[in-house]
Amino acid sequence: MTAGSMMSWSPTRTARSMLTFDPEGLTWAQREGDACVVCHKRWPRPRVRVGRLPDDSAVLACGDCAEALLPTPKSTVVAFPSR
Repeated sequence: MTAGSMMSWSPTRTARSMLTFDPEGLTWAQREGDACVVCHKRWPRPRVRVGRLPDDSAVLACGDCAEALLPTPKSTVVAFPSR
């Protein structure tokens, strides 16, 4: 596990990685979830949880920015052809 991330459990009991953000570089609105953590957009209000603060508060992003922050799902694993 890398520094700045933690493991938490999803409702299906599978592990997922959660980014931890430094609150010092964020505005009050970003820390409170009233503005996107990336682009500062306030309307529509950000709804996608992309991480947490050290006190376990949620960090939110708008839909467009969340796509850039969240890891893409891994594609289906395909075996190498046998000789």
